[in-house]
Amino acid sequence: MPAFGGMTPFPLRCGGGAPRVELLLQSLNAGRGKSVDTSESSVAYVENMAHARAIAAVWLESERLGNQWVPELMTDCLPRWERICGIIPAPGDSLVVRRQRIAKRFARIGLVLNRAAFTSMLRNEVGDVFVDVEYISPERAVIIVPLDGYPFGTVVKGVRWYSTVLHVPIRLQKPRGYTEGDFYDAAAKVAALAGDVLPAWCTFDWYRAPTGGPSIDVPGGPSAAGFYLDQDHNLDNHVFD
Repeated sequence: MPAFGGMTPFPLRCGGGAPRVELLLQSLNAGRGKSVDTSESSVAYVENMAHARAIAAVWLESERLGNQWVPELMTDCLPRWERICGIIPAPGDSLVVRRQRIAKRFARIGLVLNRAAFTSMLRNEVGDVFVDVEYISPERAVIIVPLDGYPFGTVVKGVRWYSTVLHVPIRLQKPRGYTEGDFYDAAAKVAALAGDVLPAWCTFDWYRAPTGGPSIDVPGGPSAAGFYLDQDHNLDNHVFD
């Protein structure tokens, strides 16, 4: 018999109210009628207790199975949902963190991804590191077509199709008090989020303003372009106009 009594088969029970086993036992005892002795020392009581615990176990198992569709409560099926969603957890990730990632994926189901929704998602993900979502206008975009005669684009030998019209620059910044490591951790979240939610025909990249001189606001392009030689992070973080 468990240390907390037959009504609570698991060694520890939290919360108020009568245990499920107790409610089932009371119902089974009542169903035997007044002519049957259902006191704790009776055979009928022992039989009903066994039935009540068996029913409770099946009930709890069904509840546990239903929880595998609820991100906040997933247990056994959590690794499977991660594979379905293309999530690779880090070795040190807790169950809470892993469940939160699944919950975010579920929340995106049916989401209409417009600029406002995408901006809100980025801001919620990385806070002050995010600055803005920008676009490249068709007039400034690089468009390559395979043959002459198209009303747009140019022909480049060896390249059939290429366009930056649907390339999305995402401007970031390093807030005060952030280390470079903090910044890159946040930038990695931006890349992961954008890769998950943007359509397959979109490309994207994040950047931040140059540190070696003033940035350039390019109409129809990045708002903080600029590339300065011999400056830290210029190849990884900065963009040309």
